[in-house]
Parts: sequence; structure tokens; C-alpha cells
Amino acid sequence: MIRLRLAVVALSLILLAMVAGTAPSFAEDKDVSAELEKLDLEDLLQVEMISPSERKQSLENIAGSYTILTEDDIKRSGAKTVPEALRTVPGIVVTRTDTDKWAIGVRGFSGTFNSKQLILVDNRPITSPYFHGVIWSSQNLPIQAVKRIEVIRGPWTSLWGSESFNGVINIITKSAAEMQGTQSVTTAGTEGISQFIRKGGHISENATMAVYAKGEYEPGKNYHIRGRTEKGSTDWITGSGGFRADWLNAYTDQFSLQGQIAGSTITENSPPGNPFSANKDKSDYNGYVQILWDRKTGARSGMQFRSSYTRSSITVTDMENMSNTIDSEFIYSNEQLDDHFLTFGIGGKYFWDQFNQGENVQVTNDSIYRLDFSAFAKDRITLIDEKLFLTIGLKLDYSGGSDLAPQPTARLLYMEDDEEYWLAYSYANRKPGFWLRDGNYRVRVREREYTMDFTDDLDNEKLNSFEAGYRKLFSETLKLDVSLYLNSYDQMVTFNFDDSTNTATPYSGLSGVSYGTEIALDWQPYSFLTLRPSVDISNQDFQDVPAGIPGFSPPLNSALYNIKLQALIDLAEDWELDLFTSYLNSMDSKDLSTGFGFDVRLAWQARQDLLLELIGNNLLTNVYQGNYSPSEPSCSVRLTWDF
Repeated sequence: MIRLRLAVVALSLILLAMVAGTAPSFAEDKDVSAELEKLDLEDLLQVEMISPSERKQSLENIAGSYTILTEDDIKRSGAKTVPEALRTVPGIVVTRTDTDKWAIGVRGFSGTFNSKQLILVDNRPITSPYFHGVIWSSQNLPIQAVKRIEVIRGPWTSLWGSESFNGVINIITKSAAEMQGTQSVTTAGTEGISQFIRKGGHISENATMAVYAKGEYEPGKNYHIRGRTEKGSTDWITGSGGFRADWLNAYTDQFSLQGQIAGSTITENSPPGNPFSANKDKSDYNGYVQILWDRKTGARSGMQFRSSYTRSSITVTDMENMSNTIDSEFIYSNEQLDDHFLTFGIGGKYFWDQFNQGENVQVTNDSIYRLDFSAFAKDRITLIDEKLFLTIGLKLDYSGGSDLAPQPTARLLYMEDDEEYWLAYSYANRKPGFWLRDGNYRVRVREREYTMDFTDDLDNEKLNSFEAGYRKLFSETLKLDVSLYLNSYDQMVTFNFDDSTNTATPYSGLSGVSYGTEIALDWQPYSFLTLRPSVDISNQDFQDVPAGIPGFSPPLNSALYNIKLQALIDLAEDWELDLFTSYLNSMDSKDLSTGFGFDVRLAWQARQDLLLELIGNNLLTNVYQGNYSPSEPSCSVRLTWDF
């Protein structure tokens, strides 16, 4: 058996150097798996999926394309941040464009300020109200506090609204009960040093609480950008602290209160991937508090109320945006009525900000106040008992000063033994981001400086999406997930560049299609070996695409090949070896980390309370220098101590 394991390790290393990475769509951590085996299909509706309005439906019975990264998946990926963990998901492209910046794209769109997908933390939107993208440098959510990450690809605007244009990523943190005791996680290596510490305990018999803090320093690194080496930003210092308190009534109610404050400083060096020129020190901060009440009124019915307040300060070049957001929603799921299972909800968001402008930015309004409303309804209709289901849904979004935006969908699911077939149609309608407010901005595009004159007289971006999928459970050790999609975009915002006046003007004139397939396999050929390959092939065909502004998710207008392979090897009872490789290629590589990637994690469980990990990233960077890739590999040691 030892020789077999060594042979498998050697073979895996060869395969991983040639092909690329995983999509653990069906992955479950070991503790959860044991519990799930005891549940029938209907009980699963309340276990895995807790994202709004779908939390009562099993993720394995959704007419859509999805992936779940469990706590064990995240640990074995060797990820030190949430964006790093998302690299293993099929259909997701993650590029680190600078020391403190990531570009995350779903199904063909990617950019530092990508606005084409919705990202949530415990169902709370973390997309910047100003840029309509996620500023990861201001979030600093410790990966040790994350329980799982739910990724749903494709438009789900009928449930989550217009921001979920191409998909939804919901980061679920651990409850206070799951953070009991004391934990210390120390990481040190060529990328810097970080320290995380957590303490949890009981407030009463039914109430628990946990607090945590994290500090980190990264010196920065160089990047390969279009055939040359660019110096990235340096001296990134981050700190965060948070808490969570939960009270659980064993019969009906659960209350949660949580919050976090995070801040960072960095010395920017005109970082690649950032369209705004900057060579200075900058600081960002972000803080939030959220309350959640969840009441179960029946076997499959319940209601949930969530409300949060978020304040953030984001600096880009010499402009600073300080925003405040109050976000609330109420969701109700009714008991099954004959063949109908109805869920509905209402929500509201109040936003206000203060804009400090500088030499590169002049805006008409220094502050904006805006009130948004939304309402949705979804009905899951049983056409044939335990076999055929039709889901129809509609969400209405009203954004201050604009017309009512309908977001309908229809989804069909057929289940037969260990197989699932599904079809879906969705229509999405979204308003461009707040960063398109009246004013002018000075930006750099391909070494040339332009002044962008903005107006709010832009049409809503529109999407018609057609999807199909197939899932097959061949055995307990072999699972297949296939999805196809065709997206038709219209009235997308793009820019008209005038080199004679060095001006860039936005207009709603870009249209085109995006189509592709995602194939993921989860295979355990031996008890000690799990292989998770995935292939994502997509193509974008847009008419008359002008030069785009880096960072703002322009269409690629070419084929994209994204191949991944993950190998999880249990060398012995206390030893783990995890390998991940990827290959990304596109003729039009805007904001993409093209080329090969190879990461390794070696872990030793020295004691029940002590875990030692050796993590290597970008180990092929000296062999194959891709675009937007670090110029040298990195290595770190992570020590986790529970006491």
C-alpha cells in the first residue's frame, strides 16, 4: 500500500504539471457528510443552502450551476484569503493584479472593479456601492472564520437582484458555537507574516459568543505584465477584529449579532491592473454590524429578518469615497400547498456617501443619497412527484431615480434516480454603477492618460440567459457535473476614446454574446486519493469592442480556456499532500493571469490540537511566465494551535 501511495503521488505530480485544477462542487467535509447520510432529500433543504430565498432548498436540487467549498476544501486548498480559495472553482477566474488587489470574474468577465457578480458575507452584500465591485483590501475577512463558500454561476437576479448579473458568491462564516475555545494561527514566509487569534465561550445555556483578531504584513512583489516585470505596491499592513454572538431556541428561533472592523495601509507604486495613476501611501477601512433573526414556523416554512449597517472608506489615486449603507431584508417561506412551495421577500437599502476629490477627479456632487427597494416571489411547482419541478420567480428592483426593473426567471428540473437534468431562462436588467456619476476622471489606459467625462444619462444593461445542465452520481466515489450557457448582452456600458483630445466618453452601445461549458468531476479512485478536474471553455463575441479601461471588466472578445486539477492525498493518518495546478489561456487577456499555475500544500497533524502546514504557490512561475503572474514563487509555513 505504501508503494501504491508513492506511485500515486509521483503520477499526480506528473499529471498536475501537464493539466489543471478542480471544482469541488460536490465536496462535503467529513463531519457534515456523516450527518447528511442520515437525512432524506427534504431535510437537505435546510442544511446546505442558507443563502437568501433559496435557504430552504437543497443545493443538490437546484436548476442551476453551483459549487460549495466546505471548511475542509478551503483548508486543503492552502488558501490564505477568500480570493485564493475561489481559484479552485470551475467557471471562476481569479487574478491577483497587485499586492492588495484581486480581479474575480464569472463566465468571462473579470476586473478589479468587476460589477458582474454579487458577493455576500453571511447574505450581506460587500460590493462597493460606489464602484459596484469588491475592494478586497478593505474587507480583510480572516479565512479561519469562514465555514464554507457557496458559488452559484449564472444570473440569479430574480432572487438576489440586479447585482447578481453573472453569478453569486456567498461567504458563510462560522457560528459562535463553531468558534469555541482558543485558536492561534501563525503564518510566515516569503510573502510576509500574519497572526490570527480567536476566543469563544458560552454566555448562557443557549447563547454563545466568539471574538477574533488578525494582523498581517506583506512586503509586496513584482509581476509579469505583458512581457515585462512591473513592481507592485509594497508594505501592505492590515488589521481586523470581529465578534459574533448567537442565541438559539431549540424549537423555533435563532438570533445572531455580528460585526467587524478592518483597516489597511499600503505604499502604491502605480500598480498593474489599477487604471488610476498613483504613487503614494494610502489607507482604507471597513466596518459593519449585522443582526439576524431566523424563525422556523413549520417543517419547511420559516421567516428571516436581516439588517446591517456598513461604513467604508476607499482611496483610489487622490480620490477618497466614504460610504454608508443600511441594508435590510425580510424573507418568508410557506409550507407546501398542494404542488406549490412559495417563497417571497422584500428588501430596502439606504445609501449615502461623501466624496473627497483631488487633481485627477472632479465630480458634480460631493455626496449622494439614495434609497432602493426590492421585492421578489418564487414558486416551486411539483409537476411530477419527486421527479419534475418547475420554478418560476420574479424580482422587482427600484433604484432611486430610475424605472422599475423586472428580473424574471423560469427553471425546470428533472430527477431520475442518481441523475438530474435542468434548464433555465433568466432576464437581468441592471443600472450602471455609482462610479458613473456626473464628473470627470483622469485615468491611464495603455500608457496614455485620458479624461473621462461622465453623465448619468446611461441606459440599463440587459441580459438574456439560457442555461442547461446535467448531474450524475455514478457511485459514492464518482460524480459528474456539466453545464452549458448562452448569454446575450445588450446596452452594456463601454467607452469611446478620442486620441485627438485625450478624452473617453461612456455610452450604452456594447452588445454581444457569451457562451460556454463547465465540466467538473469528483473522483476518489482510492480511499486515500481524491481527484477533482474541471474544464471551463467559453467564448465572447462582441461587436466593435473599443479599448477598455483595465479593471472595469471589459469583454474578452475571444475564447477562454480554463483548466484545473486538484489532487488530495492522505499520505498517512497524520499527513496530507495537496496539489493544485491550473492553466488559463485567452487571445485577449485583459486583467487575466494567463499561463500555468502550480501550488502545493504539505500538512502534518502533529497532535490533535496542533497542525503544521508548508504551502508553496506559483511554483512554475520561473518556468512559464504568464501575464499578471508573480515574478517569483512563494513559500510559507502555517501553524494552527487549538487550546
